[in-house]
This record gives sequence, structure tokens and C-alpha cells, in this order.
Amino acid sequence: MPTEQTEQFANNWAYLRTELNWLERMLMLAVARQRKETKELDRLAQSRADRATSHWWKGIIAPETGILEETCRKPTTAIAKVTYQQQLEQRIQASQQQGIALGLPTLCDRLGLTAFEKNLVLISIAPEVNRRYTRLYRYLQGDEQGVKTDLPTVDLVLRLLCRNDPEWRAARTCLTTTSPLRHHHLITLISQPASTLLSASIKLADGLIDYLLADHPTPHALDRLLQGSIQLGLPITQSIPTVDWADLVLPDSLLQSLQHLSQRLTLTDQVAQWGFESASPGVMPSPGTVVLLAGTAGTGKTMAAGAIAHSLQWPLHQVDLAQVDPTATTALLKELTRLMPSLLLIKSAQVWLNRSTPLAAAQLHQFLAHRHSLPSLTLLSVAHAESVALRWRSHLDQQLLFPKPKACDRLRLWKQAFPPPAPLAPDLDWNLLAQQLPLSGGEIRAIAREAAFHAAAEPAPIHLSHLIQALIQQKKFAKQVAKLTPKQQPSLGERDAAP
Repeated sequence: MPTEQTEQFANNWAYLRTELNWLERMLMLAVARQRKETKELDRLAQSRADRATSHWWKGIIAPETGILEETCRKPTTAIAKVTYQQQLEQRIQASQQQGIALGLPTLCDRLGLTAFEKNLVLISIAPEVNRRYTRLYRYLQGDEQGVKTDLPTVDLVLRLLCRNDPEWRAARTCLTTTSPLRHHHLITLISQPASTLLSASIKLADGLIDYLLADHPTPHALDRLLQGSIQLGLPITQSIPTVDWADLVLPDSLLQSLQHLSQRLTLTDQVAQWGFESASPGVMPSPGTVVLLAGTAGTGKTMAAGAIAHSLQWPLHQVDLAQVDPTATTALLKELTRLMPSLLLIKSAQVWLNRSTPLAAAQLHQFLAHRHSLPSLTLLSVAHAESVALRWRSHLDQQLLFPKPKACDRLRLWKQAFPPPAPLAPDLDWNLLAQQLPLSGGEIRAIAREAAFHAAAEPAPIHLSHLIQALIQQKKFAKQVAKLTPKQQPSLGERDAAP
């Protein structure tokens, strides 16, 4: 807890200057280290060819020992840094207790940001304060990969803030999947087509820049920022589903394929460490996976996507192309590219993948290539696999077919459709429902819910007659009623004739 002697910050700018002073010291150490490496490069390069290929051998061949430099680097002590951070935290607390609004600390408290995320924001806001940081970033990023940007890249941020491989992997995962900064669209990773994630530039949202540089960054201003950040203006939804693998009623082989997809996303780094490269020689491995889910409505495609999201504890972004105005297609593509969701479900994907797609071939090719370049899973949902044009099937890593449920599967689906608190008639014939009504899982859930309304209106336990009423109410199910046993029909007629 801060003491009475703890010096508070005069205002938000005084706090920000202190943080930027720390950042500048860190950057100057990085510059000194890079200059030393450049001198070693000049000493070791014996020819133009050596210098041209230095991006390959620099950092691998050490000047004296000839072994991997990174493996010999001892972790720096963190004692002084911890002491500084403790002192900084005491000053922040003392300022907040006096009612002094500090933008970045308030943002960290509200979103529960880690130290990595907080410093990522600091690195990204610095060029908005002084062009000096732009020059430092350009020098540190170099031009080996054609990097010409005023913004920090993912590679630079990871190099500056991560001291070892575990920290690097954790920070990369945070940046691409779990960070609240991504979920609230407060940062954007700007990448060029066919470029790596490491070369992507990090751009803060304009609203966040204004908030962090405000004289009085109030909590109310932060509320407006966070509320505005989730209003996309396009039919893109984001959720964290609660569907579990046990909730899926699918063939065993299909369920195993879905579970393997989920596992692939968490094991990519491990397989890469084992030395496995792309299946195609000379082609860089693609971290992203694009899968086609084919099956008629209600066969479980959306629930399967939810189960994958639940198993990974990742948010599921989804969009239904059937609800998108064709004039908004380009804007939707740009928004999906900007968001870079790790798990994306595109429903009614045949709108883009059929022969008469409203998209230019180059647009769709670029979008799919971008999804492949990210550590992500893209699920394309269609009713029939045949609706996908042949030219787009080469972009698919896998096709999974969702069949209509068999009678034994429908039996499970009917029993799952009624929650435990729902009152059921003791003579409800489950086998009759499963055998005589060839419905999909989605249709079964819809009928069960509608029957519950009919039962609650009486009120009475849910009986077969309530299910028949629900079937008749939905005209597309009227023919299904005739498949029920004749003795059930009078009960419905009697109910309809009742006053």
C-alpha cells in the first residue's frame, strides 16, 4: 500500500512521460545491442554474398564460439526492474486515491491486462507522442523483410518484451487469441497479403489513442470507448459458447475429426519444434486451417463450432452470409480481415463459394490466403458440398459431412431437447418420436420448445399431443404428423374442440 511519502503524479501526462522514459531506456539498450551485432556482421562478412545472406546466418554463427548465440544468452536479472515497477505501482495508487485520472492504469484495471499487454499499448502509443520513437522502431526493425512502417511490428514487440521462448510463445498466443485488446478491437494487426504474423504492424484504435492522451481520461470516457468498440455495424457476432463435446450427437468418426481439429490448434508449435515443415517441399507451412462443414440445416454444424470454441476457451466469431447485403460484401471482408478472429464460422458460405459469387476471384483468394496465414481455424458451413465450385475446393484443408441423424441418434436428441426441470408426461413415447419423425437435431429442439409453450398454457406436463400441436403449427412439419400412430390423432382433435 502506498505511504504518505509516496509521490503522486500531477496528471495523466506526467504519468505517461514516466512510462515513456522507461520505454526509451529499453529501446536505447536494444539499439546498442543491435549496433554491436552490426559491427560483428561487418567483421565476419567476407564478401557481398556473405552480406546478402546475413539475414540467414546472423545470430546463428557467434563470432568466437560458432554456436547458437541465443542458447548462450543468460537471462538478465529482474531485481532492478521489479523494484522500479513496485515504485511505479505505488505512485499510481497514490494518484488514483487522490482522484487523479490515469488512462493506461485504468484501462489495465478494467480489462485485466497483463504486463505484456500493458507494455504493448505503451510501445504502440509512443509514436503518437514523439516521432523519435518512429525512428527508433525503423532502425530496430530494419529492412530485411521490407519493413517500412512508423508502427511497431509484432516481431519487435515480442523481441523487446520477451526474455525467453516460453514468454515468447505465451505472448504470441495472447496477442492472437486471448487478449482483451483484440476482443474489444482496441488494436489492429495490419499485415500485407502472404506476409507472416511477425511482420504485421500493431495499430491502436483511434478512440484508444485519444483516451490515453487525454488530459482527463475519465472512467466514463473508457466506458464509451469499450461500448463503441463492439458495435461493428455488420452481422458479425462474438460469443463464448457453452456447448460441450457430450452435447453433440454425431457419428463417432465425425466427432473424432472435430476433436482433432481442436487439438491441432494447440499443438502446432509443438509439432513445429519437432522439425516438421510443410507437406509441400519448398512451401512455408500454413498455420491456419480452412474446413468445409456440409450438411442440411439442423444437423449440428453450428453446435460443432461451439464445441470447438468451448474446448479451446476461445471466442467464436460467426457471420451468416445469407443475412449480408451484397453491397456490404467488400466491407465485411475488410472487417473480418481487420478482426483476424482465431475461430471463425461463416454460415451460408455457398454465397461466396459457388459459381456465381458476388466476390471477385482475387478478393476471395486473398481472403482465404490471409486466413491460412494466421494461426486460426475457419469453418465454412454449407447445406450441400456440391454447392462449392471446384476452383475453391483446393483452398480447403478438410471437408466434414454432417448426416441427418439416424433413429438411435434421434432418440438421444429428443431426450436432450427437454431440460431436467421440464415436466414430462410419464407415458411420453420416446421410441415413437425417434422412429416416426425423421427430423434433424435443430428441428427436434425447435419442436420441443414450442411444445413446452403449449403445455405451459394449460398448464400440464408435456404430452405427445403438445408435440403434435407444435408440428402442425410449423407448416413444413404437417406431413410428419401423419406418421404418428392413428390413436394419437383423436387426442389432438379433442383438444382443438375444447372451449
